[in-house]
Amino acid sequence: MRANAHGINDLGDTYIEVDLTEQYMWYYQNGNIIFQSEIVSGLPGDPDRKTPPGIFTLDSKSSPSVLRGEMTANGTYSYEQPVTYWMPFNGGIGFHDADWQPYFGGDRYLTGGSHGCINLPPENAGQLYSLIQYDVPIICFY
Repeated sequence: MRANAHGINDLGDTYIEVDLTEQYMWYYQNGNIIFQSEIVSGLPGDPDRKTPPGIFTLDSKSSPSVLRGEMTANGTYSYEQPVTYWMPFNGGIGFHDADWQPYFGGDRYLTGGSHGCINLPPENAGQLYSLIQYDVPIICFY
């Protein structure tokens, strides 16, 4: 990834920070928080479902969309989940609404974690969808 700035902080002052331990995210624009939300990330005890740390950028945006798991031997998918807002940033991992989650933040991800995606309350996902830009760094960390 190309540096947005040079110096101690080469990310610049516009970026998205996703704290996978605290289950919370912030979107900073010009150093100011313009969006924040509790989240549910991937199931940490399952290597295939744990959200990987790293620095990414938005791949695409679509509304609505259907998220699909791996294709099975009989030609069906292991799961299919319609969502209103889909914002992938790491292959099949991205931000999306999750109206099936009973709550967000806290310890929800320990037993009800996603398949690696960042689940958001529906109203927050809609707000993020309207704000997110393609060149903004997305930092996921534990």
